[in-house]
Amino acid sequence: MTSLVLQLWQTSTAAPQLAATPFMLAASAAAMDWSVEIHALGASVELFVRDNAARHHAVAPLNRPLSAYIEDATRSGVRVHLCSTAMRDRGLEPEAMIEGCQSVLGMVSMLERLAQADTTVLTY
Repeated sequence: MTSLVLQLWQTSTAAPQLAATPFMLAASAAAMDWSVEIHALGASVELFVRDNAARHHAVAPLNRPLSAYIEDATRSGVRVHLCSTAMRDRGLEPEAMIEGCQSVLGMVSMLERLAQADTTVLTY
């Protein structure tokens, strides 16, 4: 089975114009029956904070709220994993995150997922 991991590194609420594409790709790959994971690193974990109003700003290319792109991906079966260090550094707990985006993984677990022979990794 083809697996796709999208690492969100530069993508954040501070740069919402960078955020739509990875979620659109993730939803498309999931629709093709690929196994798709998003790994949120650094500031990108803030994209998944339930009470973060910046998630609802309209972004290109379709001028939709960023939260709609995120919902499309998760509704398509994309699994979101949040970096434990990024969560700790921001004082965030899984309960503060949107539903379906509460899985926290450490770097070793993330690296193990990336090292699989049938896995393609894209970094945004």
